[in-house]
Amino acid sequence: MKRVKCKSGIEGWQMRLKRVYVGNYDEWVQCAELRGLHTKLGYATPKAAWLANPVVQGSVEPSDYCKVSN
Repeated sequence: MKRVKCKSGIEGWQMRLKRVYVGNYDEWVQCAELRGLHTKLGYATPKAAWLANPVVQGSVEPSDYCKVSN
């Protein structure tokens, strides 16, 4: 896990989506559908985001969750 300074100004993390959810697709789908995470990353469905496996970053501040280029 890479430590980064997020847009909120606080320290957060950065890694591939599948590492965030430790390869647990079902957990990702539940979180994505509940919080709209896949749309925050620019994908139409949780499955599309999972298959793309983008680099994401986030922190304790929900607005910091986003897709980043690596």
